Amino acid sequence: MINSKKSSLMEANAALISIHPGYVEKIVSGEKRLEFRRGWAAIPVDLLVIYATSPVQQIVALVEVGQTIRASKTKLWELARDHGGGISRRKLFAYLEGKQEGIALELTRRLKFSEGVDPRSLFGQEFVPPQSFRYLKKNELKILSKQIKGEIWE
Repeated sequence: MINSKKSSLMEANAALISIHPGYVEKIVSGEKRLEFRRGWAAIPVDLLVIYATSPVQQIVALVEVGQTIRASKTKLWELARDHGGGISRRKLFAYLEGKQEGIALELTRRLKFSEGVDPRSLFGQEFVPPQSFRYLKKNELKILSKQIKGEIWE
């Protein structure tokens, strides 16, 4: 079961996001329980498909999204400090520079792939990592679901 919103991977609204490897490690370890964004999806997202940027350049994990919180930098920092943001105040404020508000995605259950998935196997040879995010299509989720057989959610 993906979460209370959707009952299976194929029913999930999924988004592919690019994250630096250091933050990916904090996410899969459970240390980072919030992901911060300058802007976010118009359609609610249930599942993040995490692409670790260079030098990894692989899809390495799936993470369920709980709440999506839009708030001021100060409020987001309070959330980060109290609930495992995995980022310093200085870095968070620098990331949100020029924005009145930002977004925090609550990260719940995680599935780390035992081996990374080459994104070209899902999206074709022309794959370019998204700058922010991109929704996954049902056929892409179907291919991805074959990759997670035997993997364990935490």
